[in-house]
Amino acid sequence: MPMYKPSITLAAAIACALGAAPALANDAEMLRQMKAQMAKMQAQMEAIQKRIDAQETKQQKVAADVAEQKRKGGGLGKAVQVYGQARVTADFTDNDTGRDGTEIVSNASRIGVKGEMPTSIADTALFYQAELRYETTDDVNGGPGTATGTKQVEFREGFAGLKGNWGKVRLGRLSTGYKKTGTKIDPWTDNVPQARGGGRQGMSELHSSYFNNAIDYETPKFGGGFTGNAWYSTRFDNSPKGIHNAGAATNFKGGQAGGVGIKYNAGPLFVGVDWIDIDADSIAGGGVSNDSAWQIGARYKVQDNLSFAGMYEDSEDLGLGKNWYLNGIYRIGHTRLIAAYGESNDRVANGNKDWNNWSIGAKYDLTKKSELLAAWNRRTDDTDNLDFDTFTIGVNAKFGY
Repeated sequence: MPMYKPSITLAAAIACALGAAPALANDAEMLRQMKAQMAKMQAQMEAIQKRIDAQETKQQKVAADVAEQKRKGGGLGKAVQVYGQARVTADFTDNDTGRDGTEIVSNASRIGVKGEMPTSIADTALFYQAELRYETTDDVNGGPGTATGTKQVEFREGFAGLKGNWGKVRLGRLSTGYKKTGTKIDPWTDNVPQARGGGRQGMSELHSSYFNNAIDYETPKFGGGFTGNAWYSTRFDNSPKGIHNAGAATNFKGGQAGGVGIKYNAGPLFVGVDWIDIDADSIAGGGVSNDSAWQIGARYKVQDNLSFAGMYEDSEDLGLGKNWYLNGIYRIGHTRLIAAYGESNDRVANGNKDWNNWSIGAKYDLTKKSELLAAWNRRTDDTDNLDFDTFTIGVNAKFGY
């Protein structure tokens, strides 16, 4: 609220009184001191007014933030935020193995709850997430972690953790720093043209799904855009349960896995470098081996509407091949035009075949998060000279983000 400022009339009255006082009429020094005092008081009043204005602006921002959090979290603010995605496409397939036709497909549709709240530890917040994948178009879910193929709902990522100005720690079933580098540069994640598709389109299945029984730590930002991360996944000795749950990586049973990475994200440039090591107690089904892998991925925004990205991943010692991935994105208004190429070689899990993958498509923004999409994707088995073509069209509807 505005502070009272001396009016011109009041100032004039004081001046008249000063002029009328015989005792002060000839005392120039006293008059100078009083004027100086009045100027000082005026400056103090203006400073107080600025502080009040700044406080009012801060309170208005806090009120706006609270209103937004209530909108997202159903009135519970940051403590509970319900979110989700309904991702549905019509996929038209034509390939050299005879698996042709059309299906309406759910592309990792999901619903979850997450939140954040202050704790009794100074400057520390508790945060959590619990997410489920559900089948929107069929009565069974054939996705990761559903060996029987009979689940309509499956658990995705889930964790609890603490964060503060020292960084953040999570425990649960996690997307690791290794996976996050890939999802950062792939615009088609969870749709047909995605680089990680089947572990054969430019990234291995280490970029899919999650590591179980895991803990990770991420540093705060430092050096103008760097963050570091380290994670560890472990099972009891000789456990028959998997460390990971996507593709050939499900064959790692018991034991442990871990990794470290560093990312730079500032201005037009993103770069991620990651290393992973797996030491399972047993290998079920073959196709993979205990060893390590590394990767480097980057994205550069040439201008506001044009960017290029690429990744090289060497997971050959794990049996998951050497993988390349490149894409370019050009934006026109609400539309992003996307072209991508991926390559996978020496992948033991697929008989050491060589694969390449081309895609071209577009996404149209319906809202800040939701979009229409259309794309053509060709995956080729170069070893046996087989083509797998898919045209996909549909919608990714997102809410609560």
